[in-house]
Amino acid sequence: MATATATRATRGCVAGRATARPTRRGVAIERRARARRGFARVPLDAGRARRDDATTIAGRGTREARATRTFASAGDASGENAAIVNTVKAIFGAGGFALPWAFAQGGIALVGTCMAASLVFALEALRMLIKAQDALVGAGASTASEVATYAGLTNAAMGRAGDAACRVMNVLTCFGITVSYLIFIAETMKVVVPALGVSAFGASPTTASMLALVGPLMIALSWLREMSGVAVISAVGTASVAVGMAVTTATALSNPLQLGALPVANFAAFPGFFGTVAFLFFIHFTLFGIKEAMPQPDKFFGAAVKAFTGAAVIAGLFGVAGAAGFGTGVSSVVVTMLTGPSGIAVQLLLCLNLLSTYPIMAQSALRICENVLEGDKPGSIGAPQALAVRTAFTAGAIWTAANVPNFGVVLGYVGGVCCSILSLVLPAMILYLTQKKVKAEIVPLELARIGGVFVTGITCIVLSIVL
Repeated sequence: MATATATRATRGCVAGRATARPTRRGVAIERRARARRGFARVPLDAGRARRDDATTIAGRGTREARATRTFASAGDASGENAAIVNTVKAIFGAGGFALPWAFAQGGIALVGTCMAASLVFALEALRMLIKAQDALVGAGASTASEVATYAGLTNAAMGRAGDAACRVMNVLTCFGITVSYLIFIAETMKVVVPALGVSAFGASPTTASMLALVGPLMIALSWLREMSGVAVISAVGTASVAVGMAVTTATALSNPLQLGALPVANFAAFPGFFGTVAFLFFIHFTLFGIKEAMPQPDKFFGAAVKAFTGAAVIAGLFGVAGAAGFGTGVSSVVVTMLTGPSGIAVQLLLCLNLLSTYPIMAQSALRICENVLEGDKPGSIGAPQALAVRTAFTAGAIWTAANVPNFGVVLGYVGGVCCSILSLVLPAMILYLTQKKVKAEIVPLELARIGGVFVTGITCIVLSIVL
């Protein structure tokens, strides 16, 4: 993650005049200068909250935004096209391969409705976060760099309590995603290993044996601290997901379609499938880096609307096609139902993608865990203690992966609880508290919208647990 590269006074220098707090014009001049030199628009200083922010959850966020920064050429001066691409990449990941299972479990009408509702509420929550940023900067309560990350904005609006909540949710979300990675890889390897003629694990390898195979590698990957080759990883990850979805869809549509066998609405399955849907759109903590990478950040919301809407259409078609083609018995990791050389190639590519993105995705959570031991002395723990923390985190995820039913259930709780808190509950609270902090009037319509998003988030959490 980016760290501070200049002091606040230096950033406030405009025409040789240093100030205690950078002017808005000064920040804009500095950003344009950095853009002309070819740098990504990364805030120069956001303190400790910047270091801990969840900017790389699920292999997504600031680094990928920088890796794709060159997409914004002279024909895309605003950076909108690059933002659309990066946002779509942030939406789709391994979790998307549970969509056919979600539609088969919850029913086409119910899951489709939940997907549309999640899209609407996700965009509304994103609008609230952007409005809170603008309000804090406009009122002089915070600098642009201080609220340029999710953690920074939460800290500015909610104080230490919000900052602590953000960190806890960060760690829990990353832990849940790690578990889902492990289950996805283990379930996929159960199919790939016998297909490759490896007999060491028997004709039908168990999930535990595959976790034992991949676990040491995951632990070793968690020890990595410096990320390099992010552009290559990003490109490979995007290609593997796109190819995987295309091959899966083609295979499903080649089978006799079973639309009539699918339920219309199965409310009892809500805890299982909702998290898969939420996991697509409740990604607000990863979007700040994409916004900051734009030469014209004010164009970001429009780009997000296009990206979210397009992704929703693709996700819906993929989920329905997979459910109809593979039927109600579709696996929660749908790629395990692919056969033949092309199927094995896709499965291996996706596993390699998850392994390569794991150190990036988990980095923020791992550093937060290290900071707990450091206390008020950043960098005070040695390498052995840091490695122990990272090993314990990954080992705990491996144990959890061996003791949960399937991939979809993990996504259900991570998406339904953690992502709902980060992407619905907290954004509503952030905007409300921000308006109070800057003493801005909250009109009745805005108050109703804030309350609607907040109540919806709480409802999603409760239903994900109790149903």
